[in-house]
Formats: sequence, structure tokens, C-alpha cells
Amino acid sequence: MQHYQFEEDLTHLEQIIPQLFKGNPLGLSYWRRRVSELAMYQGLVPDGTKRVTRLLRLFEEIERTMT
Repeated sequence: MQHYQFEEDLTHLEQIIPQLFKGNPLGLSYWRRRVSELAMYQGLVPDGTKRVTRLLRLFEEIERTMT
């Protein structure tokens, strides 16, 4: 994965994930998988690790509120 593709995907997920609190037709597993896949490439950008970790924590929060 190239740096620009990682950045584009991560930015997209950062916009989508907070919306999951409102409901999600694709299911949480789809979005969690997308973020987890990016975790392999988080070193491509300086703040990649921080951003991926933040999204994974947000998933935990979403899952807690939905159960």
C-alpha cells in the first residue's frame, strides 16, 4: 500500500466511523476489518499509529453502547 492510499483510506474511515453511532447498514464487522487492515500500514505516515489506535478505541466505545 502506498502512502497516499493509506492516508486516503484512513481519512475516509475517520469520517465514517463516528457516524456508526447512528446505525450502520454494513455492520460493524465490515468497518472494523477495514481499520484492522490499515493497522498493518500505520507506519506509512507519522501519525498513522495514533490515528488507527484512536479508531480502534472508538469501535470499542461503539460496541459498548450497542450492547
